Amino acid sequence: MNKLFWRFFLVFWATLLMAVVLVRLTFTWDDAPPWLPPDKLPVGAGFFSQPSIPAYSVNAAGTADFSAAVAPTHPVPPFWRRPMLHLAVLLAASILFSWVLARHIVAPVRQLKQALAGLATDNWRTQLGSKLTSRQDEFGSLSRNFNQMAGQAAEAIASQRRLLHDVSHELRSPLARMQILTGLAAQSPSYAGLAMEKIEQEASKLDALVTEILTFSRLESGAVSAEHIDINLAELVASVCDDARLEADSSNKSLWLHLENVPLIKGDPSLLYSAIENVIRNAVKYTPPYSEVSVCLRQHQQRLSLQVRDQGPGVAPQHLSKLFTPFFRAQSSHNGIGLGLSIAKRATEACNGSIYVANIMTNNEISGFSVEICLPVNSSSVQAE
Repeated sequence: MNKLFWRFFLVFWATLLMAVVLVRLTFTWDDAPPWLPPDKLPVGAGFFSQPSIPAYSVNAAGTADFSAAVAPTHPVPPFWRRPMLHLAVLLAASILFSWVLARHIVAPVRQLKQALAGLATDNWRTQLGSKLTSRQDEFGSLSRNFNQMAGQAAEAIASQRRLLHDVSHELRSPLARMQILTGLAAQSPSYAGLAMEKIEQEASKLDALVTEILTFSRLESGAVSAEHIDINLAELVASVCDDARLEADSSNKSLWLHLENVPLIKGDPSLLYSAIENVIRNAVKYTPPYSEVSVCLRQHQQRLSLQVRDQGPGVAPQHLSKLFTPFFRAQSSHNGIGLGLSIAKRATEACNGSIYVANIMTNNEISGFSVEICLPVNSSSVQAE
């Protein structure tokens, strides 16, 4: 049972118990102990006693003289046992308890109201204080959830703004270069052939950028329905590496590939190709010249493990948990808008797989970066030839 409920419950029963005790004291105000039942009270004690003075007297003639009768009287209770005093005490206690409960409830509600008003004015960095979040009742839990929600909303809005900035920059740069090349080609016909070649390269970059954004948008919205067909993952990885090797060779980098004889798996070829391509191309991009990127595919029991390792600068430990956040870039000096690993994660999960990232440590120093994609092996799969 929640703590707030028990607080109301206990306060209610404490007030009721006080009322019962006060009523009991009101009707047992004599010198006898208040816990004695009425039939045990001494004669003349309280409202439950019989009158000790007769209602009539006998005169000399032997007849009853009612004129001399004395009306029965009750002893006057002490001040501290008078009903009006008990009623006043009960009323004051009820008011005090009600005020404490109202303050207990209204104070956090008022803070939540102010925080929500801050969100309504686009102040998404609004956070509730530790005095409220440290509470161990429902208000504390609600406050912590509010802070988490506001933080995620602020991060999403910041990501959206970064997206607008990065996408506009990434789109504007190729377009500007294409305009320059077009002008040069118009001024110098001899330069037209080279200009057209460079314009084609810039157009390819624009197409890749737009494709990346659309792919992430479809994966994020759930518009992609993943297929689950038999896939030879070794062939798929080899195909990606063939394309990545051309990019690596052009920048004096090498790509080492090790493929074991692994079973077929169930998955979506296009999604897995996109995930593997993003991971391998990232490794080629960040590894320095005259270094190596290693790609290894092997089987561990009922899972296939694809590990991609580079010799780049790695990622700061505080940024590792943010690498799969859309539009996050650990190194802003490189091109890209920070969607590669986000696409890889969502594509891998759509095929019932998982992805992990870690720095490669040598003598307590970062000597590279590792990405591992794990995919389940179908129990009915056959060994790939």
